[in-house]
Amino acid sequence: MKQIALLALGLLATLGVEAQTYKFDFTTGKKTKDGYTKITPADRYSEEKGYGYDRQPSPEGKSTAPFFFSVTVPDGNYHVTAVIGNKRAAGETTVRGESRRLFFENVKTKKGELKPCTFVINKRNTHISEKENVRIKPRERQKLNWDDKLTLEFNGDAPQLSELIIEKVNNVPTVFLCGNSTVVDQDNEPWASWGQMIPRFFNDSICFANYAESGESANTFIGAGRLKKALTQMKPGDYIFMEFGHNDQKQKGPGKGAYYSFMTSLKTFIDEALSLIHISEPTRQAEISYAVFCLKKKKKKKYKRELTHIIEINKK
Repeated sequence: MKQIALLALGLLATLGVEAQTYKFDFTTGKKTKDGYTKITPADRYSEEKGYGYDRQPSPEGKSTAPFFFSVTVPDGNYHVTAVIGNKRAAGETTVRGESRRLFFENVKTKKGELKPCTFVINKRNTHISEKENVRIKPRERQKLNWDDKLTLEFNGDAPQLSELIIEKVNNVPTVFLCGNSTVVDQDNEPWASWGQMIPRFFNDSICFANYAESGESANTFIGAGRLKKALTQMKPGDYIFMEFGHNDQKQKGPGKGAYYSFMTSLKTFIDEALSLIHISEPTRQAEISYAVFCLKKKKKKKYKRELTHIIEINKK
């Protein structure tokens, strides 16, 4: 146990734990860049090791097969710099993260050409507090979105990777996506949703945290603790985007359905998000009640203006 602990401490020092920065060198030369950890095909991920190739065989030689690389990191947002390309061969690389979130698509590199690809990715697990976890569905237990590691996928016709830098960041606005199967990070080809594709169209000045799950309604999303988990990571300046409705309308029974349960849940989303900013309770309740009233009456412009007003009065 002492040897394992010493090895872990040595690795953490190499990876730069103080700043929570991890640097990996994937080049095949004998030299290793200062401050980097050299990666070889023998470096397979394990909980004890804390990093390594994962899920698929390690790339060797002139392999053009896709590969995964995982690093154990705490929950949060991470700025990733993947230096794509190889000094010995041309390549074409697609970069995804966690459960197939798309960041870069078909990046072509000539022999000897290196292209830095930067993005910010959100990592989370199911832990909410010492007494509570998100109640994920059995099919989600194998999803990369809900474990203790950050997993990156390098795919394409000839994926290439020379360097990888992963740095924890706390100053990037995060958009938390809450929804159903039209938003969720789909795990298997050819299925996909807009929630896992939208990072592809943005740069590293914003982060998308996709909490959506297939089959969810607004109230079941809340009931499973998904909103509560998102709130543990939210900070002022972040956003919540919600897309529910077609599962809500299928609900039967007293207090169920789109006309009651959905509207009540919508108010909960707004109320819980606003609880993270400082605003008096009577004012918040009055403003939220009027915002929900506007939405019920299909006065969308007034609804948007009212929510903007809530934020503005808090700034004063």
